[in-house]
Amino acid sequence: MEYNEFTGQIEASYDEQPEQRKLMKEVKSVDRGYNVIYRTLPNKKGKLVRTQISIYTSSDVNSNIRDAETGSFYTHRVGSADEDLYFKVILATGECKSKNGSSTLFYLSPRHYMSHLNGEVSENVIQEWEEKRDARYKVKEFKRNNPSLIIVN
Repeated sequence: MEYNEFTGQIEASYDEQPEQRKLMKEVKSVDRGYNVIYRTLPNKKGKLVRTQISIYTSSDVNSNIRDAETGSFYTHRVGSADEDLYFKVILATGECKSKNGSSTLFYLSPRHYMSHLNGEVSENVIQEWEEKRDARYKVKEFKRNNPSLIIVN
């Protein structure tokens, strides 16, 4: 097992032993935001197969936002205006049985979501999200350059 500094995750190497896989499974079982869902997706030959997908949900308001694919925690908080920096998805299909009671997923972008869950997002939605994210970045930059001003959101 190795620590990936980019994702903040412990990753398995190809020569991982069965006892290490068992330990990782135990660690994930106590992670209140870790979930496994199943989707029917095409394999490399185009045949539809039931596929297991690991996801991580973010908890309640004021908890750290968590990347839905990697499980990495970000410094931004759930319920804050900084949510606009992420593409937020609520899994309302009933397949997410998170121990933390949440079905909220945060992605770095709509394309990240589409890649992870094989979902579709219209170009219009992507453009609207990018505009919202960019507006939030502008507010953050303004605050950074004008620390004495008080801005009410």
